[in-house]
This record gives sequence, structure tokens and C-alpha cells, in this order.
Amino acid sequence: MTFFWSIAALILVIDRAAKLLAQHFMTLGERIVVLGGVLELRYTHNAGMALGILSGYTIVGIILPLAAVVAGVFLLRKYRLSGFVLAAAGLIFGGFLANLIDRVFLGYVVDMAYFPWLPFFICNLADIAITLGAVLIGVSLLLRPKDWQPKMAGGAGHDENPDG
Repeated sequence: MTFFWSIAALILVIDRAAKLLAQHFMTLGERIVVLGGVLELRYTHNAGMALGILSGYTIVGIILPLAAVVAGVFLLRKYRLSGFVLAAAGLIFGGFLANLIDRVFLGYVVDMAYFPWLPFFICNLADIAITLGAVLIGVSLLLRPKDWQPKMAGGAGHDENPDG
């Protein structure tokens, strides 16, 4: 589990640093082209969830992701997870924590990454980590069945994966 927590902490720190830099050095709505047609920085506030869904419902924006993470934890506890799955879960959990901090303390999530070739949303590094983690979980479920070995009954305390 150390690997999981290391990934989660790394995502949290990197995302928080990026958001603080955007808040400090950019004005709301400012646009900076980093790589034309590929990446722009656009400092915005997202009072909703993904794509602004449920905008203005801060409590719902806290409760729904929290419920999803709690459900995920209970599901994952049934398996001896590979390092691959622990890394994916760490990406998701770190991204969740980073966005949760924004929602709780600011009432919105700071977004700044805009990809012109995906013109329908602006996101942040936590969102990217959550998406990457979800894709990796999907890859694992579809192509890596050995990542999901059920725990044996009475095996409590012996479920730490040596490569995780």
C-alpha cells in the first residue's frame, strides 16, 4: 500500500502546486498558448463536477465523488491487487483528494488545462490523473485478469502485494 499512497500523494502535491501557480500568476479567464493547437492554459473556476455538471451544488459535488471512492475502496478490499492496479487506484485517489480540497475550501475546483483538440472542457491535473487511473483500471479488468486475485478467507494481514 506504500506504493498506492506514494502515487496519491504525488498527484495531490503536483495538482495543488499547478493550481496555486495558476491562481497566483494568472487572472480568471486568462489564456496562455503553451503549444498551439495542443495545449493552452485557461484559468477558470468550475463550481460543478465533470463538464460543469451540477454546477452550484457544492455539497453534491462533495458527496457523490466521496461515495464513489468509498464504494471503490470496499470493492478493491476484496482483491490482492497488483502494483498496476495500486498505481491506477493511487492516481484516482490522489486526483479525488486534490479536487475535494478545492471544493471544500474554495467552493469550486480550479481548472487550467485546455486541449484545443478536445474543445468541450477545461480540466486540471487531478482530472487527468483520475481519467488515466480509470483507463488503467479498465485495461487491467479487460486484459490483466491476474491483477484481480480474490483474497482468501482468513488471509487478513497477508494481502500486501510485494510489488505494490
